[in-house]
Amino acid sequence: HNPQRGVIQRFEHLGESRGWEAIESWNLPERISNEVRSVSRVLLEGVAPPTEAVDVVLGPEITGIACHESAGHPGEADRVLGREAAQGGESYIKPDLLGTKIGSDVVTVVDDSTIPNSFGYSPYDDEGVAGRERKLIENGYLRELLHNRETAAIFETKSNGAARSAGYDYEPIIRMANTYMKPGDYSVEELIEDVKNGVYIKSYQEWNIDDIRWNQRYVGVEAYRIIDGEIKEPVRNPVIELTTKSFFSSIDAVGKDLEFSAGYCGKGDPMQAVPVWFGGPSIRLRNIRLGSRGP
Repeated sequence: HNPQRGVIQRFEHLGESRGWEAIESWNLPERISNEVRSVSRVLLEGVAPPTEAVDVVLGPEITGIACHESAGHPGEADRVLGREAAQGGESYIKPDLLGTKIGSDVVTVVDDSTIPNSFGYSPYDDEGVAGRERKLIENGYLRELLHNRETAAIFETKSNGAARSAGYDYEPIIRMANTYMKPGDYSVEELIEDVKNGVYIKSYQEWNIDDIRWNQRYVGVEAYRIIDGEIKEPVRNPVIELTTKSFFSSIDAVGKDLEFSAGYCGKGDPMQAVPVWFGGPSIRLRNIRLGSRGP
């Protein structure tokens, strides 16, 4: 905290479906120490984001929350049918939009409940249906919704094992498990070196999205200027604000550094919180105009 420079809040959620060995593998002392150093530098040295349109490289943490909020939630079939309208909102996805283009060819977003040791691991859902990988977006096209038995019957398809309950005394409803963007072939260095004028936003401190999951906003924490393919000075509070289609369509390259964050996703009335992962690799977006949030 610097009185002249404001305050930065930083949080990171970790979780897996295994024992103490998971906590040991996170190497928390080093992780926390690195975060303190990087956030302190941003707080003390960070400059304002550029005002012109630039290329933006986003870290896995931001890729993950974007996939969860703008592909996972709107891909829940009960939400598409309007069941969540009074609690969580509706969806930009309508049944006739399946098969239409929502992103660039390099974008594939899936939800998979069968990843071993994942926080959202569920080999069978709470209606007894085997879990599997569900392709929400494939090569830029909307492909599949998350279904339980009821919505699958309405859509004349089969359940893909997405019915989850927070406990024995709750109704199983359609939920995500582990939602992420499929990795590509680029290293982070390769994503950055092809940027002449840009910003690398590694992590976020705040996000917002509307109730149909179309307009979204992310405020970066650790961020840096990119000039001629090289990382330069820290950038303070860069804001990326795009529609879902603009976000996914602006991606021209996808990294191979797949990472996951853990969380408890809330949905329903009464509220049900279930463990999930959201993740992805670093990604590069072209020609983005960033905003700025004050200290």
